[in-house]
Amino acid sequence: MLTGLRSAFEKGFARFVLIALMGILVLSFAVWGIGDIFRGGTQTTVASVGGTQISVQTFQTAYNREVQNLGRMIGRGITPDQARQFGIDQRVINQLVTEATLDERGRQLGLGIDDDTIRNRIVTTPAFRGPTGQFDRNAFQEALRQSGFTEQTYVDAERRVALRQQIAGAVSDKMTSPQILIDAMTRYQNEARQAQFVVVGAREAGDVPAPDAATLQSYFDANKQLFRAPEYRKLVVVTLSPQDQLGFMQVPEAQIAEEVARLREAAERRTIQQLTFPSVEEAEAAAKRVAEGLAFEDLAKERGVSETDLTLGSLARNNIADPAVRDAAFALAEGAVSAPVRGRFGIVLLRASKVEPFNAAQAAEQARMTIATTMARNAVNDLHDRIEKERSSGLPLADIAAKVGVPVTTVDAVDQQGRDPQEVQLNLPGASDFLAPAFRAEVGLENEPVNNRETGLWAWFEVSSVTPARDRALDEVRAQVEARWREDEVKVRIGKAADQLATAIRAGKPLAEVAQPLGLEVRTTPVLKRSSTDGTWGSAAVQMLFVTGKGQAGTVTAADGIDRLVFVPTEIVLPADATLDTRTRDQLSQSIEDDVLGQYIARLQRDFGSTVNRTLLNRAVGGTTETR
Repeated sequence: MLTGLRSAFEKGFARFVLIALMGILVLSFAVWGIGDIFRGGTQTTVASVGGTQISVQTFQTAYNREVQNLGRMIGRGITPDQARQFGIDQRVINQLVTEATLDERGRQLGLGIDDDTIRNRIVTTPAFRGPTGQFDRNAFQEALRQSGFTEQTYVDAERRVALRQQIAGAVSDKMTSPQILIDAMTRYQNEARQAQFVVVGAREAGDVPAPDAATLQSYFDANKQLFRAPEYRKLVVVTLSPQDQLGFMQVPEAQIAEEVARLREAAERRTIQQLTFPSVEEAEAAAKRVAEGLAFEDLAKERGVSETDLTLGSLARNNIADPAVRDAAFALAEGAVSAPVRGRFGIVLLRASKVEPFNAAQAAEQARMTIATTMARNAVNDLHDRIEKERSSGLPLADIAAKVGVPVTTVDAVDQQGRDPQEVQLNLPGASDFLAPAFRAEVGLENEPVNNRETGLWAWFEVSSVTPARDRALDEVRAQVEARWREDEVKVRIGKAADQLATAIRAGKPLAEVAQPLGLEVRTTPVLKRSSTDGTWGSAAVQMLFVTGKGQAGTVTAADGIDRLVFVPTEIVLPADATLDTRTRDQLSQSIEDDVLGQYIARLQRDFGSTVNRTLLNRAVGGTTETR
C-alpha cells in the first residue's frame, strides 16, 4: 500500500490530486484545530477521574487482553457481541476507573513506594524464577518481552499496583465478620432437606409425530435467528510458537552437560551428619572405632552432641559453602562415614545417613528441553522481528511468509467460533487469540499481530474477503429445524405432564397415588444441603427444593436439562450447633472488605468527579456510537 502511494505520488495528474487532498487535510486542521491531539481531549480519553485520564489505547489493550483470555478459556474466538454479553467492556472500564481513582488518591496524599520495595516485589514474583527457584533475569526479560513491557514501564506499572494495594489495604484489610452474620450464614449453609420425587421424562411425553408443513414453517419463522448462516471470513494466517520450533532445535551436548551440572548442584541431596574434632589424630581414632562397629550416633552421644546438632539436614551441593566438606559428603555412599576432613571450621567426620540419588538421564532430558525451549523462544523472537521488518515494505502476508521461510495458512471460510460452513470445528493454532480481532478488522488492511503471553505464540492475519451473515431458507436447514422443534415439543409435553402431577398433589393426593397410573418410581433424595448436587438433582433443582415448603409440591428441571422432577419436601433439618467452614468464613470476610473498599472508591469518585465517554467506549469495542 505504501509503495502504491509513493508510485502514484510520482505521476503527474495523481500528484496534483494528492497535493490537493493534503491541502484540504491541512485546511481542516486549521479550521477545527489540532489541540485535542496533543491535549488528549474527548476523542482520545474514554474515562477520567479527577485529573487522571484513561486513554482509548489503555482501554483497548486491557479489553483485548480480557477477550483473548476468555477465548483461551473456552477454546474459541469471542465476537464483539459475545464480549458485550459477557460484560467484558463494562468490567474492564470499571477496573480501569477503580485503578485511576486509587492513583488519584495516592497523588492527593503524596504517597510513594521506595525502590527497595519494588525490587523485592519483582525478585519474589514466581513468574520470574528460574529452574533453581530463584529470581532469573533471563526469565524476567523474556516475560517482559512477551508482555510488551520494557523494564522501566514494568517497574512503573508495578509501582502503581503497589501503591493501590497500600491504599486498599489501609482501608479494608483484616476486617472481621459480625457474629450475628456468621450465625445466620452457619444456619443457611448447614440447613438440610430431603424430599420424595418422581422423574417425568420422554416416555411421559408420548410419541411425537412429525410436524406438518405449516407447523414447521411457523416454528422456523419464530426462531429464524437460531438458524442464520453466520458471517464467514477468508483469512491468511501466519503463526509462530516455541512449541512448533522445538523440533528444529539442535541442543549442543556441551550445553546439556553444563545444565546437568547446574541441576546436580540443586537437585542431588543428602542428609549429612557431622562431628567436629580438635585434631586429626583424635578424628582418626574416632573413625577407626566407627569402622570397628561403633554407631555414629553413639559416638555423638559420647561427645555430648545431641541428635539435633548432629544432623545438618537434607542438603544439596549448593547448600554447603565449605568445598572440602561438600566434596567429601557427596562422595559418600549411604550410611558410610568419611575419613577426617579438614574443613574451614575444623576437623570433621561426615556421615551420609540418607542419599537421594540424582537421575542423570532424567536431568539430561530436562536440561535438553529447557535449553531447547529457550532456543525455540529465541528463534520465534528472531522470526517475529524479521516478519515485522518485512511488513514495513507493504508486501502481502503470504509473500512475507515465503520470504522469511515460515508456513502460511489460508482459511477459505471460518466463522467467529472457528467453524467452517459445514459447522466443522477447524484446527487453527492460536484461533482463540486471533479470531476475535480478525472479525473486527477491515478487508485488505494491515493488522497488528496478536500474542499469547502464556504460550509465546504470535499470529499475523489478513482478511481477504467477508461473506456477510444471512437468514437461511427453511429448505437449507429443514433437518435441523425439525430436530429442534421435536426437542422443544418433547420438553413442552414433559412440562405439562409434570404440572398435572403437581396440581393433583396440591389438590390433596399423595405423590405415590398420582405416580402409580404412570408407572413412575417414587424415590427419596439423600440428605441435601444448599451446596449439594446428586446426579438427577442439579444445583438449580436443589435451590428450588430449599424454597418449597414442607409437604408442598414443586416441579423443576432435572440436571440433564430435559426431564422434570415433581417433588414434595419431607424433612427440613435446621442445624443445632454447627460451625461455619474456614473457606466460607474467609469468603464472608473478603466480601465485607470488598464492600467497604467499594464504598470508599465510590465516595472518592464522587469527590473527584468521574466520567465515562460512552460513545467512545462503544466505538472502541466495535459497538454502536450511541450511549447506553
